[in-house]
Amino acid sequence: MRGAVKLARLLVAALLCSATACAQQIEKPEPTGAVRNELLSRPAAFAQEIVSSAHDLVTFRDPSWSLLTIAQIGAASADAVTSLNNFHAYPTCTETGVSRFFVGQRPDMHKYLIGGAIEIAVEAVTEHYLLHHGPTHKWYWRTLWTVPQSISLYEHAQASRHNASLIFACLPQAPHCG
Repeated sequence: MRGAVKLARLLVAALLCSATACAQQIEKPEPTGAVRNELLSRPAAFAQEIVSSAHDLVTFRDPSWSLLTIAQIGAASADAVTSLNNFHAYPTCTETGVSRFFVGQRPDMHKYLIGGAIEIAVEAVTEHYLLHHGPTHKWYWRTLWTVPQSISLYEHAQASRHNASLIFACLPQAPHCG
């Protein structure tokens, strides 16, 4: 009889331990306060990246990124000024290229300011994100993060050069202008 009681106790202990092990494997639900709100976490992270980008630009914390952003601002400003000079000098001139969809065919200064600010802000924040959150230890990433702003910088510089050549080609002193 004594052997049967020992066997029963061992059986009960084994059943209790196995139930505990199974209970520990069950995933517990997170409390309602700890659940992440995906709807608010994305915009908050995006806003934080904008603030971080603005802070780094003002404090010149990352010189290569800051210089590229300042160069892009300069090229976009030169493009806007030369375009506006053409519009004032030649009433038949119209905006061509992709920008006409955003600023119109005969934009004024405030359309260029708004469009340029949006373009530069989006590209600068994108590059800042790529620079700081990409695989920076990879060899290709050291230059790949510059691509978005570099393309825009090149396009604005080319457009500014084109606009300036239109102004200089049609001066009254030029021999081919009649």
